Amino acid sequence: MGNTDKFLSIRNLNVEYTSGGDVIYAVNGLSLDLERGKSLGLVGETGAGKTTVAKAILRVLPTPPAGIKGGEIFLDGEDILKKPEDKMLDIRGRRISMIFQDPMTALNPTMKIGDQIAEIVRLHSDDSPHEVKHRAMDMLNRVGIMADRFNDYPYQLSGGMKQRVIIAMALVFRPELLLADEPTTALDVTIQAQVLEIIRHFKQKFNSSMILITHDLGIVAENCDTVAVIYAGQIVEYGSLEDVFDRPSHPYTVGLFHSLPGFAVGEARLHPIGGSLPDPRVHAAGCSFYPRCPRAADGCAAGEVPNRELSPGHFCRCLCPEV
Repeated sequence: MGNTDKFLSIRNLNVEYTSGGDVIYAVNGLSLDLERGKSLGLVGETGAGKTTVAKAILRVLPTPPAGIKGGEIFLDGEDILKKPEDKMLDIRGRRISMIFQDPMTALNPTMKIGDQIAEIVRLHSDDSPHEVKHRAMDMLNRVGIMADRFNDYPYQLSGGMKQRVIIAMALVFRPELLLADEPTTALDVTIQAQVLEIIRHFKQKFNSSMILITHDLGIVAENCDTVAVIYAGQIVEYGSLEDVFDRPSHPYTVGLFHSLPGFAVGEARLHPIGGSLPDPRVHAAGCSFYPRCPRAADGCAAGEVPNRELSPGHFCRCLCPEV
């Protein structure tokens, strides 16, 4: 932990949910690093554990049914999992902010949008009511919403404008770490580009780090420095953008790229990954991708799967990686 470049460092994180007497193994021994000022793309199918990781970092998992069963999350060298809740209240919104996936549920429908931004300013500052309102109005302007919409309610805004309000709430205190959970879901392509440009501008201006959660590999290619591919609650491939995009090694990563239109010139059809994610209630031995893997060998079904370093900084959790 002496390397100050590793602004965020997660080690062996385990998160479980309980449901009807069953245990759901959502995150299983996940580890990753993020340097200050850099962006990491967290990629994987729905149900792979991406949002759970982000909520664990922010410590907003619903408890119960969720519980962090092990691991460490270091923010600038301090394990935030050991901090009391009153200290986390100071961190949330100021040092770490999150752009939630669905603005329809993230915004309070009974509160004016300006008041929702102003509430964050009041919680983290001693500003006067006039200064609080001024900062909230200024933040609306910065994300492309006229200040005269301060008193509008969420139902009066389009989907793209609601997402901008969520971004304004997340960025009003210039956080050191931004968790962006599929910030462009359900937005048209033009609005997607505008939203991502706002995030990029603020990130570069304030040298913030970012974890970008998305299904869209094109968005990752344009916005991230490193990539972590997650499957069944584990990082199966991790490396720089060039490592993962130019030299994908885990069969799951290769499958994701083969599922994209235009990946191979002359291909008449796409090649989707067969099957589905494993039952998260079963903590199986061996490789979790084994039942769907075209390169599976007998040794993949049982035993520990090593996390190999294929080249400096490029890791792959596989017995039969493509090299």
